Amino acid sequence: MQGPLSNGFWPKGLSSFRHKGYRVFLFGQALALLGTWVQGTAQRWLVLELTGDPFHVGLLGAVAGLPILFFSLAGGIMADRMPKVSFLIFIQSIIMAQALIFGILIDIGAISFPSILCLALILGTGMAFEVPARQSLVYDLVGREDITNGIAIHSVAFNLARFGGPALAGILMQAGLMAECFYFKAISAIAVIGVLFYIKSRYASFNRPLKTKGGSLLKDVNELASFVREKKVVFFILLNIMTFGVLLLPYSILLPSLGRDVLGLNAKLYGFMCAANGLGALLGAGFVAQFGHLKNRMRWWRLGAMLFPASLMAVSFSRNFPEACLLLFISGFVMVICSTSAISLLQIFSADELRGRIMGLFTTSFMGLFPFGSLLQGQLASMFGVRQTLFVCAFIAFGITLLLIRLSLNNPISHTGSK
Repeated sequence: MQGPLSNGFWPKGLSSFRHKGYRVFLFGQALALLGTWVQGTAQRWLVLELTGDPFHVGLLGAVAGLPILFFSLAGGIMADRMPKVSFLIFIQSIIMAQALIFGILIDIGAISFPSILCLALILGTGMAFEVPARQSLVYDLVGREDITNGIAIHSVAFNLARFGGPALAGILMQAGLMAECFYFKAISAIAVIGVLFYIKSRYASFNRPLKTKGGSLLKDVNELASFVREKKVVFFILLNIMTFGVLLLPYSILLPSLGRDVLGLNAKLYGFMCAANGLGALLGAGFVAQFGHLKNRMRWWRLGAMLFPASLMAVSFSRNFPEACLLLFISGFVMVICSTSAISLLQIFSADELRGRIMGLFTTSFMGLFPFGSLLQGQLASMFGVRQTLFVCAFIAFGITLLLIRLSLNNPISHTGSK
């Protein structure tokens, strides 16, 4: 499906902008993602302040991520079967409500660790259904020709939020405006709902389900499993993403303890440290948008997959705030090169009627295993320390990645996407 084109010339690095529906969609997503990062940064710091234990921050990450593990594939199936834009409007309404309740509880002094866990569970459930539908909608809006650029530009918006969100959260928290972090998320959700209503009214074809044939959910899953078995490149990419989901991505739950307990930072500097990571990711997304052409996708995926764990090993040795910011900046840059290249490869290899399910499987692999990694790393950090936990997990992930890359190089099917 190809999005409507607008008049005017756009350079190669912004080729997806020639689709007007995509430009409008991107604006709404930028606001929503900024709110998500503000809320995520604030709630992790809030839990550490309430409990004083990195294990509880890990538990928060586990509770928020469990719905993604259990429901992302179902979300992908629903994205194929249901009117996609209407589905996204419904999910964003739930996300808006939980953020509003979060802020009210903080304002009235009724916030507690159990209530934080309950609200995080609601947000995680919403994200489990929202992410596959949103990612597959990008393909609908820009088409096959511009999908890599569309994903990369979307990643720029995501990582601009990842840069600005923690910094904004740090400033608000330092000023004693914790509740406003969550009100901001609620307002951003309202904005994206308005954008989705606009897309629904102007581009009705994007609100039609791609999968029109009947069939059971089991049949849908079997079709997906058969596809992954046949496409070895998809299999290797997903294994790599699963490894990162357990051993690397939960590093975010270690950052509050690394900042406060190891480096002695306050809430504002902790937010800026997270923002440095986001700035690296932002520039990495811009790099892929400009240079991630078809013939380079496999190369960028392999390079990023090796450098991401290596960069986190270096982060574990950081001795002060500037060093931590620099190394987290590098980590964010290479992580996005890996993840953006992986998403574009998976989308290109997918048939239209499978794309929602493939994105659901990607989300399960990339984010759904986060709960296990969060619990593991939170417990290890409590027992052995933050530095040691970060280094060992990254070292193991690096070894597994090298093995998977060697297997992919020895399998000729894996080179299909690089032609």
